[in-house]
Amino acid sequence: MAGEQKIVAAFDAAAESYDAWTEVQSAVARALVARAAADFARAPKTVLDIGAGTGHVTGFARANWSQAHIAALDAAPHMLARLKAKFPDVETIQADAAAYSGAARYDLILSSMALHWLADPVAALARWRGLLAPGGELHVAVPVQGSLQEWRSFLHKAGLEDSLWPFPASFPGAELAAFPARFDSALAFARSLKKSGAHTGAPGGRPLPAPALRKALAAHSGPFDVTFQVAFIRLEAASPRPPAR
Repeated sequence: MAGEQKIVAAFDAAAESYDAWTEVQSAVARALVARAAADFARAPKTVLDIGAGTGHVTGFARANWSQAHIAALDAAPHMLARLKAKFPDVETIQADAAAYSGAARYDLILSSMALHWLADPVAALARWRGLLAPGGELHVAVPVQGSLQEWRSFLHKAGLEDSLWPFPASFPGAELAAFPARFDSALAFARSLKKSGAHTGAPGGRPLPAPALRKALAAHSGPFDVTFQVAFIRLEAASPRPPAR
């Protein structure tokens, strides 16, 4: 629980700066909604954005399905406040994405760049699938192993322990896509982790020693490239069980 609270606090603290430092997250959100729009055969009446943050997915969903009732769920209240300021018509739900079990059911559930922060991603997917209305679909984008390998290599070359939050292995049936990003410097990338709230280290890991990290960042010159390896997951609502005879 303490680890989950630390993650929520980090994102909450980054609410004001998040949008300016999450170009890749916005690109992934756009791709996720585009995939859902191409796949879902009808216009959804209800949409749920899980791990909504400040509203990257919510914004693209509103543009695609302007007549739908859209709800945005996140555990970080300041993130939701930023989302609500941008999209006053969207319902906001402050709740733990891993444990949420509201009564409403949704035609379409979307989640981008959030699943990997949960302790048991597979269990979370099963819970989210249970929130689908009959005929509904769940579409999830999640970074998986291989993401940010450039940053890991940079730290290792500097003799520093890799402290990144662990990414899950890919999921059966998921489609993989690479999302590259270029920063002005290694320092700019490190700053982006802080400004986006994504700097929480691996459970049990030790924080990077600040003097050694500053030295390594200062020694790097030129642009710094990183790549997110993103798995796109699609699940349909479970078929209802036939009545017992």
